[in-house]
Amino acid sequence: MPERSSTTGAQLTAGKYPPSLHTMDVENCARQCLNTLEALTEWLASAVEKQCSLWQTKKGLTDAPPVQLELYYESRCPDCRQYIQNQLFPTWQKIGDSGILNLTLVPYGNAQEQQYDGQWYFTCQHGATECLGNLIETCALNFYAMPQAFRFISCLEYYGPTLTNAEYCASMQSLDYSKIETCTQSKAGNDMEHQMALKTNALNPPHRYVPWFVLNGVHTRQIQNEVTSNTLGVVCDTYTGPKPAGCATLPKACSRE
Repeated sequence: MPERSSTTGAQLTAGKYPPSLHTMDVENCARQCLNTLEALTEWLASAVEKQCSLWQTKKGLTDAPPVQLELYYESRCPDCRQYIQNQLFPTWQKIGDSGILNLTLVPYGNAQEQQYDGQWYFTCQHGATECLGNLIETCALNFYAMPQAFRFISCLEYYGPTLTNAEYCASMQSLDYSKIETCTQSKAGNDMEHQMALKTNALNPPHRYVPWFVLNGVHTRQIQNEVTSNTLGVVCDTYTGPKPAGCATLPKACSRE
């Protein structure tokens, strides 16, 4: 039978722990434990705050209001089509799902309207095909949320606003083309385009050309020039909350103050 050791608990403690802890009383031990717990709590709170900030930035879930950008344009305007392809749609691809941009599209431009027997008749700068293109895009904006509608419109502006191209672009975005086509032939669609006319004609200052930009309710020559050449930079610079990843490494836009 093994011999039982006569070593005391104090001796075991003295052999196992450093001398500095031999005489530690309960109060000192509790104080050190409390300090460690406070430090751990502070670190955990900081880590949670950083993670929440990153998540909020990604999802756009901050108290900062989104940037309001309104584009007034017409479907066959060469400068409008170029702007959508080279500036606006690439900007949307980078930050469209971040929540920092509230985009409004108004397809009417330099058109004119007259009412006869309860029907609105439109005359467009680039002819009847442009009026049809404006109407197609207006119907799409009415039936679909901006992400789907804008991808459809960008496709249509790339290929040209015709019924054939509209059907193709609708299929690319899994949209119900028959709904859009029926809208273009209906009184409801006619009234929708009239609303685009009213919105365009209510601009202050009045638009003189297209594309025409309104940023957070304001149009100036400087805003016009900056948005035309650097839409992503302007939106990211204007947004007052945490910047999403799509804004990274961008030079700031010139001050508008």
